[in-house]
Amino acid sequence: MKSYIKILSVALLTTLATSCSKDELRIYDTTQQLDAVESVNDPFLLASVIKQTSLFYQNMGFDNRRLPSAVQHMQSNYQSGDNFYSGFKSPIDDMYSAMNILKLIDGSIGLAEKRASNAHKGIFITFRVLLFSFMTDFYGDVYYTQALKAREGILYPKYDKQADTYAGLLKELDEATALITSGTEPIDKSYDLMFGGDKTKWIKFANSLKLRLIMRASGKLSDAGARMTALLNAPLLTDATDNASIAYVGTTAENSWKGGTINWGSVDEFNKRRPCKTLVDKLTDLKDPRLNVWVAPVENPWTTDKTKDGQTVTTTDPNGFSYTSKWEYLDASNKDISAQLSNVTDTDKLYVGFIAGMLSDWKNGNGHYNTAAGGVVGNFKVSQFSQLFRQNKHNLLKAQIINSDEVQFVLAEAAAKGLISGSADTYYRKGITNSMLRWGIKQADIDKYLAQASVALPSDKAGQLAKIADQKWLALFTVSTEAYLDLRRTGLPNIFSNGRLSGYTFPLRYRYPGNELGQNRNAYDQGVSTLSPATDNEFSKIWLLQ
Repeated sequence: MKSYIKILSVALLTTLATSCSKDELRIYDTTQQLDAVESVNDPFLLASVIKQTSLFYQNMGFDNRRLPSAVQHMQSNYQSGDNFYSGFKSPIDDMYSAMNILKLIDGSIGLAEKRASNAHKGIFITFRVLLFSFMTDFYGDVYYTQALKAREGILYPKYDKQADTYAGLLKELDEATALITSGTEPIDKSYDLMFGGDKTKWIKFANSLKLRLIMRASGKLSDAGARMTALLNAPLLTDATDNASIAYVGTTAENSWKGGTINWGSVDEFNKRRPCKTLVDKLTDLKDPRLNVWVAPVENPWTTDKTKDGQTVTTTDPNGFSYTSKWEYLDASNKDISAQLSNVTDTDKLYVGFIAGMLSDWKNGNGHYNTAAGGVVGNFKVSQFSQLFRQNKHNLLKAQIINSDEVQFVLAEAAAKGLISGSADTYYRKGITNSMLRWGIKQADIDKYLAQASVALPSDKAGQLAKIADQKWLALFTVSTEAYLDLRRTGLPNIFSNGRLSGYTFPLRYRYPGNELGQNRNAYDQGVSTLSPATDNEFSKIWLLQ
């Protein structure tokens, strides 16, 4: 067991004292936190909970390569184990990271309850549900009802069955929306980093999270359709600006985008992450305008036209970042190039992705032969991510939890399956539109994109679900937790044998942290016993998948 068994009040003080940057605090809050836990106000707690949870989620979408590589949004250009799921083979401590934030959240719930701050309590419960759902979705059975009960003498909490945890989480979300609705205290705009004091958007967030969880468990809930239908008349994240996310400040390592120059002073860490060929090819095939926002042109693209050899092309992307590409003729008479011909995957293209499942011969991606000039992470034949992702802050870079486009795609899937009434096509197009608007695409370009036959939903159910999954997978770029869980749940898009992944098995869960085996053995053994097969590895099925 980790530090979550400490006395809650001490843990809360420690978390508050170390987790919030000065831009989120006022002087009197800093003074209050030194006096006693009971004197910390609700707005301060809200800012801290929002910040910690949002950063926790977003760091799994770009900084940690395990999930973005698994869903083929990204591939590693160095230390390539994540390209073929190696990170899932060992115990993963993300459960403890979530619990550290839950210590703060449960303390905040208790303090809000004492002060009858119903709206704040409801918001804190929503974040509580979010983090417990993360734990059970990735691990299976986890502690829930006995979690954070150290002051009551429960140092080794039992694991709840996932079915019971899901039932409890959905019930908690009903409580959360009721509390936010009934709460009369104001939500301070300056401390509400997510919705600027807009209570309606907090209700939308809670309802949208509930919709997400119902869809995730829809294969196990006989009344999933009825539950979703009931939410159609409730406030949901609908507009393109209705997103549970926060902006980066860009002044310190903590409040800056992970790929920026503050966190990664050397460009090498940035260059280790390359857009996957699966992503780049899909964007290219669909003439998707997000390609130019997310992906940089290749530095030295291959050309089969000898007359273009050495010619340069200058490209400026929609955000004003400029790039220079220099064509190189694929000359088979050159012995160095000839030796790499079997590794060439793309020619005559400015945008090229790193092939899925690339092994230790990363330097040879797309026939890159000039490895000495490229250094240990260089590759002149595969695109980098755009310079947008090298910034410390940008209006398009957010720490994200759930966006309105995801909600629309959930509704589109539900409609296509007949779980709810309404037009799957309408929800589908709204999801695409919201995603593109979120990335700064102009409405005229969105309309042109939607007019393509290649984007239109077909008439058959299977075809509709495949198209919806494709577009949702694109929209979940940099929201890798959800992209992974969706890919695992639906098997769509079917990308599991791409590139060099044939022979590798897609992982279905995280292994429990090693400390659970050593210090909470009875609960651990019970949790493992409900897996199928009853083995603590990445291929055993949790209740949701059985």
